Amino acid sequence: MSLRTAAHGDGRTPLADWARGLCAQAGVDADGAIWLHTFPRMLGYAFKPVSFWFCHRADGAPIAVIAEVNNTFGERHCYLLAEPDGSPLPQGREMRARKVFHVSPFCSVEGSYRFRFFNRPDRALARIDYHDADGPLLLTSLSGELVPADRAAGRRALFGQPLFTVGVVARIHWQALKLWLARVPFHRKPEPPEAFVSRGDR
Repeated sequence: MSLRTAAHGDGRTPLADWARGLCAQAGVDADGAIWLHTFPRMLGYAFKPVSFWFCHRADGAPIAVIAEVNNTFGERHCYLLAEPDGSPLPQGREMRARKVFHVSPFCSVEGSYRFRFFNRPDRALARIDYHDADGPLLLTSLSGELVPADRAAGRRALFGQPLFTVGVVARIHWQALKLWLARVPFHRKPEPPEAFVSRGDR
């Protein structure tokens, strides 16, 4: 089980430096801790549908979240979520971002994402809901218990779910097959957005 710099950000810059630099370009001063919530590489294989970078000020206040999205075509895009005035993010605040990146062939590149985050010392929860012109289309959440990343925790994760990442990809393709059999309209993949990062809004 491992984490590789090349699987995140620009693939070259040290991870914390990359996240702080991205925030700085958006006018957000993330000079405190950076927490990355992501899926690890398991048995040499990795796929991370979405990773979240929780960026803080030096005083510990959460100041921005970077939602780093990967699709099954090997492409990546980031949505930077922050208050317009650079103030700290309240717990559970709904933040929105216009969808600009192709993820599923069964959803066109339109509509918006709505994010909500709840972080406690022992647990984290992220809600990501996708809305199109007709309303909610996909409602998802990702949650888990926070434990120290020591060898014992690593062994429990590896032996508890050794095929975790493979299972994620298998479930994605299984759901895609069911949609295809149901004759849900299929959208060809457009070119990725020119900008690697897009700014969310309220």
